[in-house]
Amino acid sequence: MYEYEQRVKISRLEPCPVKVTFYTDNLFRGIVDIAKTRPEQIEPIAVATLADSLYIVNGHMRVKALEEAGHDSALAYLIPVKEIADVVRMHVELNMHGSINPLKMLDAVHFLERYHAEQSISKRYLELAKKKLYPKVRDGWDEFLVDACKRNATVELPLYVIERIAKFESEKEQITATTVIMDSVKNLKDRKFVFPAPSDLEVIMLSIAPRYREKKITVFEPGESEKGWPKINKKEAEDLVRGSSHTGIVRCKCGNRLLLNTKTHAVSSVTDDMKNRCIKLEEGDPSEPVYAIPLPTIEFLQARSGDHLKFLKIKSKKELERFVRTIREGTPLRLVIVSPK
Repeated sequence: MYEYEQRVKISRLEPCPVKVTFYTDNLFRGIVDIAKTRPEQIEPIAVATLADSLYIVNGHMRVKALEEAGHDSALAYLIPVKEIADVVRMHVELNMHGSINPLKMLDAVHFLERYHAEQSISKRYLELAKKKLYPKVRDGWDEFLVDACKRNATVELPLYVIERIAKFESEKEQITATTVIMDSVKNLKDRKFVFPAPSDLEVIMLSIAPRYREKKITVFEPGESEKGWPKINKKEAEDLVRGSSHTGIVRCKCGNRLLLNTKTHAVSSVTDDMKNRCIKLEEGDPSEPVYAIPLPTIEFLQARSGDHLKFLKIKSKKELERFVRTIREGTPLRLVIVSPK
């Protein structure tokens, strides 16, 4: 509940520990002009009182404008709170319908999570806060927005833009996506500051993501001893996978043969599929079967460690002909055609 409206000294006011709003220079200069000529029209700010401290929870720009206009006090509604997390939570709640910077909102989420006070944060921001946004990407957006606020009358960074960038797992992809999106905004005519609509943004992002997500396959084959394969038990095999940085399949010989998924850390036994000349998982997901490529096929493909293998579903002769036409002249290529007929 608000207490009675009071006038407080600007020198006593402290900013909210995490500010989620941003404003343009154009808007700020307009409020400064009002503060100089008609200060009575400046609406009261909201201030959280915590012990002897006064925190601005709504009205940071008004306070700065009043100060620049030469005023040493501001009208304020005082709101008593019990802890510092209440200050940030109240700031978020009072500004949710204003110009929210989603990057700063992520900071607020992390701050409130430390105090177990994130109940007032929307599920959408909580989900986004779980994803990794690389520091270089974050710094790039911060610099971009600072510049945008100087050049444009109104600036808004839609949440869906940051959500889409966060879908990319690698730093390189996030930086590329950020650069492409920024360029699309900078190239608009009439100095407008408008981001592509979600559907248009998705089209742009499809040009960045690789068309084929190639699975890395690492074959672990311990060195031969005088008696053949060294003994490795299942526990040792699992430890091997957990220590691996790959997200693919590791094969080892542990008395019986196992395929180890380095992404899920699952261990599955395998069987020889002699008909198709490959090794197939017994306990894999039926909808996404996993196969180990046999040595004769690898030799035919002339595959080396670190090479990527692409698997394409070709349903007809015409599709195969179209695929062959896309291959650049001089590209080293080996094909294995598997037909069910």
